[in-house]
Amino acid sequence: MHMTLFTVVLHEDANGGHMHVTFALACFSLFGRSTLDNGNVAMDDILRGLNPAQRAAVTSPSSVLQVLAPPGSGKTKTLTARVAWLIAHKQLKSWNIITCTFTKKAAKEMKERIRGFVGEELSKQIRLGTFHAIAVQYLRQYGQHIGLEKDFGIADASDSKAILKRIIKKRDFTIEPGQALGRISAQKVKGLGSDHLVQKAKNIEQQEFARVFAEYEAELKASNLLDYDDLLLRCCFLMRTHPQCVSNVEAVLIDEFQDTNSTQYELMGLFAQRRNAITIVGDPDQSIYGFRSAEIANLARMRRQWPDTLTINLEENYRSSGAILHAAQNIIEQDESRPPKKLQATHSPGQRPVLRKLPTAAAEASWLVSEIKRMRALTGNMLQPSDFAILLRSAALSRVIEAALGKEGVPYRMVGGMKFFERAEVKLIIDYLRVINQPNNSEAVERIVNVPARRIGDATVKGLREEASAKNVSLWNIICDAAQGRVRPSTKVTAPAEKGLAAFVNVILSAQRRLANLGTEQTSLVDIINLIVKKLDLQTYLKNKYENEHEARWSNVEELMAQAADASNPERLKAMMEEDALPTVEGLEQRAPSNEDTLSIFLANIALTTSAEEKTAEGTEPIQQVTISTIHSAKGLEWPAVFIPACYEGSIPHSRSDDNDEERRLLYVGMTRAQAMLYLSCPIKNTQREETTMSSYLTQPGATSFFEEHGPSMSPAAVKGLAATLKRALPSEDAFSEPKTTLERDEDNYWPVDGEEPPEERAKWDYGKADNALPAFGTTKPASWVGSAAITMQQQQGFSTASATMASGFVSVKAKYDELVEQTKLDAIDKRVDARKKSETDAPKGRKRQIEGQGSIAGFFAKKRQPSPKARAVPNDPIDRAHEPLRDISNLSKSETEHSLSTKALPTVSRMPRTAALRKVPSSNPPSSDNTYVFLSSSPPQLENQENQPSDTVPTDASEDSAESAQPQYKSASTLHMTSLQSLHQPSAPRGKRYGVRPSFNGWANRANK
Repeated sequence: MHMTLFTVVLHEDANGGHMHVTFALACFSLFGRSTLDNGNVAMDDILRGLNPAQRAAVTSPSSVLQVLAPPGSGKTKTLTARVAWLIAHKQLKSWNIITCTFTKKAAKEMKERIRGFVGEELSKQIRLGTFHAIAVQYLRQYGQHIGLEKDFGIADASDSKAILKRIIKKRDFTIEPGQALGRISAQKVKGLGSDHLVQKAKNIEQQEFARVFAEYEAELKASNLLDYDDLLLRCCFLMRTHPQCVSNVEAVLIDEFQDTNSTQYELMGLFAQRRNAITIVGDPDQSIYGFRSAEIANLARMRRQWPDTLTINLEENYRSSGAILHAAQNIIEQDESRPPKKLQATHSPGQRPVLRKLPTAAAEASWLVSEIKRMRALTGNMLQPSDFAILLRSAALSRVIEAALGKEGVPYRMVGGMKFFERAEVKLIIDYLRVINQPNNSEAVERIVNVPARRIGDATVKGLREEASAKNVSLWNIICDAAQGRVRPSTKVTAPAEKGLAAFVNVILSAQRRLANLGTEQTSLVDIINLIVKKLDLQTYLKNKYENEHEARWSNVEELMAQAADASNPERLKAMMEEDALPTVEGLEQRAPSNEDTLSIFLANIALTTSAEEKTAEGTEPIQQVTISTIHSAKGLEWPAVFIPACYEGSIPHSRSDDNDEERRLLYVGMTRAQAMLYLSCPIKNTQREETTMSSYLTQPGATSFFEEHGPSMSPAAVKGLAATLKRALPSEDAFSEPKTTLERDEDNYWPVDGEEPPEERAKWDYGKADNALPAFGTTKPASWVGSAAITMQQQQGFSTASATMASGFVSVKAKYDELVEQTKLDAIDKRVDARKKSETDAPKGRKRQIEGQGSIAGFFAKKRQPSPKARAVPNDPIDRAHEPLRDISNLSKSETEHSLSTKALPTVSRMPRTAALRKVPSSNPPSSDNTYVFLSSSPPQLENQENQPSDTVPTDASEDSAESAQPQYKSASTLHMTSLQSLHQPSAPRGKRYGVRPSFNGWANRANK
């Protein structure tokens, strides 16, 4: 005889009247260990290790049960024990139980735990998987009743984006494919189709989106594809129209219920429509997927739909230390609209979380890396790199952190990187398998028809695609008919392209013939893949395209073959068939499984795989790497030490988020990933060097009292407590000594707690080469750099700032930096004033300053010419200046004068081209000359009395002021040639016009020597 006694305290909820349970439970057997008949499942094994609240949830007789499970409260253990209890105690058939979760990883873990309770045979019969996987099973078996073909394909995210991209490009729309896909998904979740949008669209943007939606749906239908949302919607439609297909279901259990959207909620109710036996596990405080249409209101909606719902709260946390839980609880309780829930720690308080201020994002990354190294050393390497996680609000924040980790040689991995099935060489083979299995998949056909290259151009493919669309047939039909000569396409296809199309069709048809024998001893999935590889000469293709990494890519192909071999194993094949098989329902026909379904099941499993880590080597040691992840991707995971950087307004909460409460829950989820150590940090300047404000969640009254301002010191007692929390062995004393020698400092005291630059960083600005610019914010060097500097605080004579200006005592970095900037500005002003005074004293007005050492063209000619003293005579001038006295050339420098006297040359031109406007217009009636048209750039005409005329004659303007008229006569400032207006006025012998320099190989040199 087995007896279970309950002591129950019930109280009504203020909103709905449903019952909450907070009680103690005792369970015992009058005859010791009790064993029930169903599968020899021992009740003691199921209930062993459960706390009172967990036992109450597992053994509750309520038909509709809500288990609210905070982070680390053992919800998975509770849910799997509930499944085992329903089989063992309630005598439910295992194949009549549906258990839904959100990831394949979670489904695999739950199946392993259930296997431990009920055994191998019973666990295999349970319908356990993601919502999408279970929907696929029902659509495969019963889809024909709603007009769904047996061999329908599943369009993954890349397929959907490719379809939308082509539609948008074809129609010349402006919407982004990713944005369009998100909006389409949101509409489908609400149960709204494209027809509804077409009718409701008012402005141009709405009409454009409605057309994209409608064409997207048409493309999916033409290719016999269902996207992820369609899988759930078609399954709901199947169960509404044919409810007998789930008439056998006796219980439905849902994990992570707070993440369900309205379609998944409806699907849950349709699964349970016969008996209304539902158990859900969730936590409203962890609802963080609103951008995926998750509805936190589904919890209240469930209580309204089933008024007798019983709610049980799990309150004990088995993951995090007490100090971390208290800080996280303070954050989440800022939301006054949430129902109050307790969260009790089972570990010691441990180290208080850290809330650190840093000057810049780069400094934040540098501090983060140094803290990882410091904690590893101070714990005697009890903490390994894989024990640390850096959780980000958005992936864009990772760049500066990745750079800091790489600089220090710290290995890391990015969660959510390139997935195995998304790698180019793997996706290529999968696309060929998709076309072999479903030739009407036009998206896959278009991607592979010219890979490897078959001389089929993009224009040809585009034309064939448009022709197929016009004829309302698939792209494969057009290509196949053209290659086999049955139909001549209207699209122009060159002879090389025809051969390429024929080669492509040959690959597909050969594989399809092999597929007909799939499941026999002669053919397996591996054989089909080998056929594809051989026909494509794939290894050569990879060598040519990926010369430096073809070996790694070929190993990915081999890995895919290994997975196909595993799926083709007769025992594994039988197990796959059994897993997908549904119980026979009287009065409703099921599709009979066949060997050809092996490829469909294999492809469906690939399409539903969501994690890059699904395929890992079992039994091997994990690679020691720091984890970088977004908080969303980290949900459900845990690490001994967690860093959450960039805790400022605009990041947490995010600037584009409309739900401030969800952003608070997101921070709460990130904090509760930590087991023993938690670090939050906020840079004063972000990666864009903009001033930041610390997150409002961390600045609420009393919030900072839960945090330390710097990293812990890690005393021996602290290390011992850390080992107890993590359930690890305490390292020996010798294990601590060697790692500490590698530390530059064993305390977190390099960066000031107020977020200012440290003195060491400030010292970089005060010494060194004078031409070095101030370092950019965030540049850092190890602390040992200060000790090796040539200039110290005791040697002020070496500083760039005068010793008299050095203030005694500590001066903040900001104050000193402002002082330096101000001094630099003043020095610049003084230099400009001195330069202006010097130029006014040394140079005449209107004259540009000549660069030191720079000569002039006139000076160049003066070196070559040796004129006679007579050449210095002033020529006849239209304005009489014959009686003007000689003037002192006061504006020539001493060096210029000496040079002129020593060489006996004409004075050089010390005057640059005119910058001021002419004050008098030259006379319009110059002396007559036969040569009335002369280019100013040409050589001067040869004068008849040239021997008696000076070669340097310059007319002066009569309107020049007295100061300027007192200067000697110089060559014209208007050109750099010897030509002048005066020379043009001199009579010359009649001769033909000449343009430019007189024909000579010497040119200007001959003229200068005359």
